[in-house]
Amino acid sequence: MIPVLYRANLNYLLRHPWQLAMAVLGVSIGVAVIVAVDLANDSARKAFLLSMDAVTGEATHQVVGGPRGVDEDVYVALRTAHGIRNIAPVVDGFVTVEGRSLQVLGVDLFAEQEMRTFSLPDTVETGAAAAAPLFRDLLTEPGAALMSRSTAEALGLATGERFEVLAGGKRHAATLRGTFAENATTGLDNLVTVDIATAQSWLGQEGQLSRIDVRVAHDDAASLERLEALLPAATTLLPAAARTRTTADLSAAFMTNLTAMSLLALLVGLFLIYNSVSFSVLQRRRLVGVLRALGVTRRRIFSLVLTETAAIGSAAALLGVVGGVWLGGELLGLVAQSINDFYFRVSVTDVSVNAFSVSKGLVAGVAAALLAAAVPAIEASTYQPRLAMTRSVLERQTRRWLPLIALAGLLTTLLAGGLLLLSGRSLVAGLVAVFMLILGFALCVPSAVAMATRLLAPAAGRLGGLWARLSVAGISASLSRTGVAIVALAVAVSATIGVSVMVDSFRGSVSAWLAQTLQADIYAGLPRGALDPGLLRDLSGLAGVAAVSTSRRLLHEDARGRTQIRALSTAPGSYAGIEILDADPAAIWPAFEHDDAVLVSEPYAYRNRVGPGDTVSLRTSAGNTDFRVIATYQSYDINGSALVMSRKTYDRYFDDPGVDSIGLYLQDGTDPDDVIARMQSLSEGR
Repeated sequence: MIPVLYRANLNYLLRHPWQLAMAVLGVSIGVAVIVAVDLANDSARKAFLLSMDAVTGEATHQVVGGPRGVDEDVYVALRTAHGIRNIAPVVDGFVTVEGRSLQVLGVDLFAEQEMRTFSLPDTVETGAAAAAPLFRDLLTEPGAALMSRSTAEALGLATGERFEVLAGGKRHAATLRGTFAENATTGLDNLVTVDIATAQSWLGQEGQLSRIDVRVAHDDAASLERLEALLPAATTLLPAAARTRTTADLSAAFMTNLTAMSLLALLVGLFLIYNSVSFSVLQRRRLVGVLRALGVTRRRIFSLVLTETAAIGSAAALLGVVGGVWLGGELLGLVAQSINDFYFRVSVTDVSVNAFSVSKGLVAGVAAALLAAAVPAIEASTYQPRLAMTRSVLERQTRRWLPLIALAGLLTTLLAGGLLLLSGRSLVAGLVAVFMLILGFALCVPSAVAMATRLLAPAAGRLGGLWARLSVAGISASLSRTGVAIVALAVAVSATIGVSVMVDSFRGSVSAWLAQTLQADIYAGLPRGALDPGLLRDLSGLAGVAAVSTSRRLLHEDARGRTQIRALSTAPGSYAGIEILDADPAAIWPAFEHDDAVLVSEPYAYRNRVGPGDTVSLRTSAGNTDFRVIATYQSYDINGSALVMSRKTYDRYFDDPGVDSIGLYLQDGTDPDDVIARMQSLSEGR
């Protein structure tokens, strides 16, 4: 009997191809979105980690300094006076070549054997040039550079060809002297390796290092303690892997949002598969009644429905995985571009398919299908043979269950609200609460539909006659079929509206924040590096300029991670550009200008649980210094976890005269376009 049952089941599915297609499509779309988002996120993160691991090499720790980096005299003293050999100096930054952003890695070839092998001559393809001349050229020729073959081909460069790099607004000549060997190019795309003196010249870091790489055995704590004792107060020793993870974690919230949206797509698919399976069971209600009368057990009916759904779910999940791999490749470029724009540089062109993402998609698809089929399967297995022939029995049961289903929805919604109140800072609890709210809303929809149809049916009869009244009343009369379809549509529409409202609200808030923050008439600056001091004086003295504000941004690193520090020199009356959330603005500005005080952004205050009256410890040129928090300010900056201090306070504690942006406030009647033209003329070549 078993083969006959399953054969009859298969024939039924084949006789209803569109119904089968909708069931498969509902799950496969959800699985495809989950797999695509997971693969795109994982590929971007993996590419970044591979790149960072390649650049870090064998370094286990890194010595980092303040905004100007580490004085190269520190490295000289460690290596010569104290005999520490397992260290290597590094200068890194970013330049632009032919409109393409490339990372620059400035190294000391004599110390490189301690850390990296890809940048040494014997791992570089040099064409006709031998290793020794290449070594000499890198040391003696300004602008001599190495890069991966794929990067060189993308830029249209051949070995020995000259090119131009743009760094800090200035142009520098460079020559490609070789490309990395094929076995050494993993994670090295969009990287240019030069001698450390060349990197210092390009990036304006003469006499300064970005960091010092250190290689220490994992069990050699004594060497680490000795090294830390020798470091000056303005520097600190951090694990290399921790710095890499901290940078990668900057995009965690972005990737979590994408994952949550993909799970929402699967949730809609769950309702669709539930509707499809329940409708399929409903159509075969008479057949199920006959089978029960012939002696087929309830367990067999239950397993029959679940086996059918498992087969559909498996096929849909497989199609979803295939579609997800393709969609992941299409989505990868968008994800990588967003990460590049907002968080860190990542070079990735191909999606990396991993077993975990594929398995997760398969399990999610099959589990969602089985979960959706559980209720119809239980319902089918409880049919009484005599009553299974009567459709009205099912509808009476459905209406009898409606109050309980609505009550369950209300309780689920209340539980979700309670979870939100008690979840505190847990992101997982917050997401669970959101999905509970969706489920609670979905459970309340059938009762709302029944009530609405009872109220609208008479009005429909008056407007459209008997047929209109019957059509509206039929929705409630067939609620076992129409209810879930309406729920699926309602969830999909509400999700679309909710996301649109969220995005529009965020855009409106950001627009208002920008309108308040950007107080000056003209802004000029560099994304990296510092403006020329002479250029700053010339810009400040332009005719028509009434006042000037300046800003300096730096990343402060310690064992807790990275924090952005902004040093502001504000123009008179421009304090209105900072919206204070928890203090009287008029009362805090004198302390901001003259005391060791800082403002903390809203994200920083939340993550670090600080507020007015607390203190924040920062590593300065004089060592760790405590600064008093006087207020929290609103910020929608992508690097929102930030501190703001006055330029006077910054100059007292940080050895960094640099300015990376300037705002010009113009006198009434001054033409901004004319001022911009004069600014461009002044900045040419500077």
